[in-house]
Amino acid sequence: MQNIDSKNKYTGINTATRLAGLLGHPVGHSVSPYLQNALAEKYGINMAYLGFDIAEGQLENAVKGGLAMNAIGFNVTVPYKKDVMKLLAGVDPAAEKIGAVNTLKLEPDGYHGYNTDMPGFGRALDYAGISVKDRNVVMIGAGGAANAVLCALLEKGAKNVLLLNRTVEKAEALAERFRNYYPDSRIFTSPLTETEISTGTGASDEQASGIEPYIRTMDSISPDKWLAIQCTSVGMSPKTGAAPIECRDFYEKIDAAFDIIFNPEETLFLRKAKDAGAVTSNGLGMLLFQGIRSFEIWNDIEVDDNFVEELLSGMRDAIHK
Repeated sequence: MQNIDSKNKYTGINTATRLAGLLGHPVGHSVSPYLQNALAEKYGINMAYLGFDIAEGQLENAVKGGLAMNAIGFNVTVPYKKDVMKLLAGVDPAAEKIGAVNTLKLEPDGYHGYNTDMPGFGRALDYAGISVKDRNVVMIGAGGAANAVLCALLEKGAKNVLLLNRTVEKAEALAERFRNYYPDSRIFTSPLTETEISTGTGASDEQASGIEPYIRTMDSISPDKWLAIQCTSVGMSPKTGAAPIECRDFYEKIDAAFDIIFNPEETLFLRKAKDAGAVTSNGLGMLLFQGIRSFEIWNDIEVDDNFVEELLSGMRDAIHK
């Protein structure tokens, strides 16, 4: 790893500038160009980062184009994090485990793929002062982001992890996949259903008592407080009036909450958690630190935390422009 003086700044784009960028569809909302170009300036890296909106069916051409232009690397976002894997010369073992790649680095034999969502999430938790080791963690959602989040939680030593999803079969498939990678882990699943209190014929015990099934599951696993991680798009701008869980008992059981959503800065989920006394953090830190890790991979350096608050402020401004 190089230690680069942040005062050693280049003066602008020239013939020696290396290209990096974002491949996805759409990419117009992304703040990654702000982040990566700010890092390049601060660390004196002659690199320019652009967003590339790649139409359906054009991903392979985009990757080949990057090779032809000797582009130093790319970030990859939806909907291509899985599809890009088959176009690469190599894939990092952690990315194979997660089943998705979001960072490409140019090597002599072609692009190699990495997943920086996992270390980005872990570093964001650390920066927010939220501990995972030996904790009970409840995850809401079992979609694409949940793979990296679950992997990070297990790597950081979570004691019990409960996956909640509207389709419990999807949660169980995710749980089983990671049980194979972490045979000593304790991963549980439960349906995410906001039931209506009912005493009519055929009502379940949970419905009749007004207790959600996941509340019973949490109680059966541990009486201790939980860390809650929100991994769905529920509550994202512009539909900010929704939360994946309304149940008051749930929020009384948690003492910390993390939402991968960063716009709005405080989702209804986080507001409910804060009102119940929990420490809260949104997904902007995860976005920042996964981008920092990509920058580190491309340039073989380590980025310290000196600029984190400045970068977070700049990202907030870029989001709301």
